[in-house]
Amino acid sequence: MVKADMVLDVICVHSYIGFTRLVRAADRLRARGTAVGITFRPYEIAPAASDSPQLLMPVLERALGSYAATQTELFTWQAARDGLGLRYDLAVATGTFRAHLLIALAAGQGRAEAVVERLFRAHFTEGEHIAAEDVLRDVAEECGVDLAPYGPGVLARTSPAAEELRGELHRLRHHGVTGAPLFRIADGPVLLGVQSEHVLYEALAQAAAPAPTAPRR
Repeated sequence: MVKADMVLDVICVHSYIGFTRLVRAADRLRARGTAVGITFRPYEIAPAASDSPQLLMPVLERALGSYAATQTELFTWQAARDGLGLRYDLAVATGTFRAHLLIALAAGQGRAEAVVERLFRAHFTEGEHIAAEDVLRDVAEECGVDLAPYGPGVLARTSPAAEELRGELHRLRHHGVTGAPLFRIADGPVLLGVQSEHVLYEALAQAAAPAPTAPRR
């Protein structure tokens, strides 16, 4: 199996584009019979954001002024080139800690890829509040993640799983991760920022290639 790591945040448009390209590249290799496993690492681009929902555009306008409209138009155009529809008029500004918590739980059941895609779409296209427990539980059910064995408080910020997530966030910061997206394919170099599907596919294909046999003497 080829192993890939991706650092992302599900309210980061660059992560959404990067995720989409990575999965498409992985699916091309999977179609050739090579297994590809993707591990998603958490990053919070707005760690101080509240879980209380508010429309994203006013938040961006307060932070960026008139530049907010220019930026979101550019991001919408960039995402559309990858077939992604962004609705900044619907998007909700919120913290993503609990969304990352669901991703971590889904990974334990082999469902992380589906959950990540669904969270991106819920935030960027459907205007869902992805820190709300009912939304997260709906995403889990839709993606086949069984939360029942973990108990009713599994998505709380005080759960044992939440403490593990805090540890992972701290570990990544300690190792110098200061943004998303970030990719590492097998033992290859770290790739910072959005990468093309071609670059990601070539990295995956190279990792899948058999090691050269030493010539006989």
